[in-house]
Amino acid sequence: QGAADGMGGKGAVTSWILGQLGVPSTATGLAAGETGRRMAGILEAAGVTTDFLWVAGETRTNYVVARPSDGAQGTITVSGLEATPADGERLGERVAGHLDECRYLLCGGSLPPGLPADWYAPLIARAREQGVTVLLDASGPYLAPNVAARPHIIKPNADEAEVLLGRPLPTLEAAAAGAVELRARGIETVAITLGERGAVVATDEGTFHVPPLEIRVVNTAGAGDGFNAGLLMARSRGADWPEALRLAGAVATSILLTPGTGACRPEDVAALLPRVQVERL
Repeated sequence: QGAADGMGGKGAVTSWILGQLGVPSTATGLAAGETGRRMAGILEAAGVTTDFLWVAGETRTNYVVARPSDGAQGTITVSGLEATPADGERLGERVAGHLDECRYLLCGGSLPPGLPADWYAPLIARAREQGVTVLLDASGPYLAPNVAARPHIIKPNADEAEVLLGRPLPTLEAAAAGAVELRARGIETVAITLGERGAVVATDEGTFHVPPLEIRVVNTAGAGDGFNAGLLMARSRGADWPEALRLAGAVATSILLTPGTGACRPEDVAALLPRVQVERL
């Protein structure tokens, strides 16, 4: 029933959502080719400042195929840019150069071939030294090596949290206990997303459950990035954790209402916000 362009890559999507909500951010990372230029243009049109390091190849394109009748969807990924270890070193210095002017750093997504799996770790350590709060949202082989650097906030899904903990998390209670256990490793805030069961979040203010809202889902791609955007938006404005989780839930849910990945309408967020519940566990 038609197609819609959207943003891909956790960091870029989060910046794009923040831009749509009127919150300034700087998006940086590796970019390449015509797709990279389109990505930068979409971000800049939303008010995002971009500072990409341009490399060889082509920024990857993902095709999310969604079936409206039952909500089923899949993703096709076309191979991406070509990075070298030297590109990784240059990018690390570029990101570090922004730390003096920011309060929050989101390290999001997979890393291209040519960069080590723990590429985020020294950047996380450097940000911690400079008093910048780090949110790590990475998966697969990029999660555990960078969690070891103790980012302030992590947002694994249930499968990823099970790998970190080395055990299954079959229930909401088990996921909450897992989040508390991960906090004991020196991570201040652990949010475990549970799909149709919402999210559990262990913080220094307590452990919370954010149940999902009943809506008609159009496309789930980008909802996790919406959660990140709402969280960062609220915390940057001084919100406590329950208030921040309410906004995170509202922004994440708003993403589900649009066909484009990460497309977000402020009026949807405003309408959903009063409906989001945050339950103390």
